[in-house]
Amino acid sequence: MKLDRITAVWERLGRYQAPFVITVAGTNGKGSCVAMLESVLLAAGKKTGSYTSPHLVRYNERFCVGGVQATDRQIIRAFCEIETARGDTPLTYFEYSTLCAIVIFHHASVQACILETGMGGRLDAVNMLENNIALITSIGLDHQQWLGDTREKIAAEKAGVFKQNGLAVCAEPDPPAEIRQGADAVNATLVQVGTDFQVDNESEFGLYRFEASHPLIPASWSLLTSLSMPLSGSHQSRNLAGVIAVLALTRDLTGVTADYLIQGLAQAKVAARCEVIQRRPLTILDVAHNADSAVELAEFLRTNQTGGKTRAVVGVLEDKELNLIFTPISGEVDDWYLATLTGDRGQSASELSGKLLKILPEAKVRTYATPPEAFVAAQQDSVAEDRLVAFGSFFTVGDILQHLESEGQVE
Repeated sequence: MKLDRITAVWERLGRYQAPFVITVAGTNGKGSCVAMLESVLLAAGKKTGSYTSPHLVRYNERFCVGGVQATDRQIIRAFCEIETARGDTPLTYFEYSTLCAIVIFHHASVQACILETGMGGRLDAVNMLENNIALITSIGLDHQQWLGDTREKIAAEKAGVFKQNGLAVCAEPDPPAEIRQGADAVNATLVQVGTDFQVDNESEFGLYRFEASHPLIPASWSLLTSLSMPLSGSHQSRNLAGVIAVLALTRDLTGVTADYLIQGLAQAKVAARCEVIQRRPLTILDVAHNADSAVELAEFLRTNQTGGKTRAVVGVLEDKELNLIFTPISGEVDDWYLATLTGDRGQSASELSGKLLKILPEAKVRTYATPPEAFVAAQQDSVAEDRLVAFGSFFTVGDILQHLESEGQVE
């Protein structure tokens, strides 16, 4: 995990970089923040390039220009350039994808680039690029084998995206001291949620108020009211707060005004984040796959009750902390439909069942060969008053989405 190989190839490619770059790092919430940032910048008339990972159904999802997924032709052209430039330098899957994004955005002449780190920050491939501002969304336990086994160690890795004399926003309400220390180490200006800005409920109608006191946030942005929440889940309020702070701090570079903010937020969308795809039965897709995201999904379920049973369709990679995922949500689930995930980090439904029953001995469990099979079984067992939730991994939800698309149940 170093940046020397990918940086060498990037230099041979011509050191492509967009005029304006936002780097988004964090344990959860990165994809939601990218979606909101992209939507607002588009509303302001900027040609955007957004890079996210992993994808749900198609690899093309990772690269969007002007809010539209890259075409196969654009991706293949980028691959050919990278292959020529790399020579005998080996690249990982994620490094190749990151360079692909950079090349696509260069050829599209994007004006504003939003880069989501894949894991960590300090040694993440996107961190070879300079940024105009960095956003930390949250700090939780995930990828401990790479980032460290405490929030403090993980925070130090996330803070690695801060740049010398740069701007940084932290939307984690309880950040370890390593976030501030990371900013101080490079003389970056850190703007912190709860101290320098915040978002609060304004009314019972789902409207929010943004308030800021940091001297770099102008008076025209210090109080914004009647803001709509574009994405589902109460946890999105802190993501919204971080996004607004980023846009306020960089308004002179982007031309974003409060009017563009309101217009862009209304159009923001992101798949499989507490996403309701059907009402009867209430059917929810969420990529929750770690402790904090499981807590957030559980809260969403508690506030979106139905009169019937709740059936959970779950597939989880074998390196995840299952106790931290299953325990928060267990009180909301009646029946478990467990699916096998294949691949190097996959695990069978039977293995997952054995682990789940050690955590929840009374759980009602069924096992299936694939996520779509588990999902179809849960659908068949459900009545209109029931609730169906699929979560546990991008792979789980992605396979289900692909099945639903093939059946014409979603676009």
